[in-house]
Amino acid sequence: MRGILRFRVPLGFAFAFWYLFIVRPASAQVLALAAALILFGCAIRSWAAGYLLKGKRVAVGGPYAYIRNPLYVGSFMIGTGFCAALWDWPLPLSALVLIVAFVLGFGIVYRAKALAEGKELEASLGEPYRLYAQRVPPFLPQYGRVSGLGAQRFSWEIYRRNREYECLIGSAALLAFLFWRANFNV
Repeated sequence: MRGILRFRVPLGFAFAFWYLFIVRPASAQVLALAAALILFGCAIRSWAAGYLLKGKRVAVGGPYAYIRNPLYVGSFMIGTGFCAALWDWPLPLSALVLIVAFVLGFGIVYRAKALAEGKELEASLGEPYRLYAQRVPPFLPQYGRVSGLGAQRFSWEIYRRNREYECLIGSAALLAFLFWRANFNV
């Protein structure tokens, strides 16, 4: 599991370069749908980043009131959006391989990361995290399970410290590339 986590970022960059070489957006409509999914994922990540003080407290506000791993859910939405940009019929083999690689890779890497982080948070934050983890599911949202665990407000300062704007900038740049490629058939 440690090997997977150690190579998570380099593998992500390799995947992104692979994507850049094979992606051929199918149509403006498909690209618009992909952009909506990507922006939704960025919004989830941004919302979550305003509550997260990594390793210092249990985040129970915002999306953390419904799921333990909203950053990962947002990342999955972003990846799904970029995969959706490939959609065409018939689906080219290169696109199919990339989509399958994304789904399998994401599932393996983020499951391992969520398990490792859960253990770290339990060790560092103790009983408050254990109580939170018992009440709030890791990925599929449930409403109102964290009542009594505390109240938190979104903080722009925490958002800036978590540098989540980098995800938004990177996603916007890649979307601009896709729109450029679609409009100029490059």
